[in-house]
Amino acid sequence: MTKKKCVFFDLGGVLYTLDVESVLKGLSECSGRLISEVKSVLFSPELYEEFESGSISSTQFYETIKKRLRCEINFVRFKSIWNSLLVKRDDMFRMVLDIGKSIDLSVLSNTNEINAEILVRDLKGIIKDVVFSFEVGCMKPDHRIFRIALDRANLKPESVLFIDDREENVNAARHLGIDSHLFKNPGGLVEFLGAYGVEAHGL
Repeated sequence: MTKKKCVFFDLGGVLYTLDVESVLKGLSECSGRLISEVKSVLFSPELYEEFESGSISSTQFYETIKKRLRCEINFVRFKSIWNSLLVKRDDMFRMVLDIGKSIDLSVLSNTNEINAEILVRDLKGIIKDVVFSFEVGCMKPDHRIFRIALDRANLKPESVLFIDDREENVNAARHLGIDSHLFKNPGGLVEFLGAYGVEAHGL
């Protein structure tokens, strides 16, 4: 078995809990619109994917949401509400710090320009490299983003492990020859990593 040199981690659903309800509630209160209406605007597939793939900037995303909700929220307040999506999992960050003692760690995540500000701050000093979808112009499960991450790390698929909470992303990585784990809980992750000789303590 090829020695593993790096673990690629997803963020949302793994190192962070995604509090979608907090975002919907915040924008509902600001706009006076029903939560169901806010949800249909905020997460309309074409708009959300454009934002996460970097096709539109954070300012363009904000202006579009403000127009569609007929809401006069300012950009600073909008960013604050949007960033309430991210709830840092302290247990997983402690685990990642432990894992990082024995192997390099990188991030491979679908995210956007606004959330990235928080993520970069939290990950500073922990992660070797970060590959964000909005920066590279493609999103998981597109094979291109995995190849970009591998090229940047100068690694072959067989020398990498990948952790994600979405089955389609895990399947895409496996198709490229990356040994991958569908994250459900810390205990399962400890067991998966241990099978490859990567030490991680359960919490």
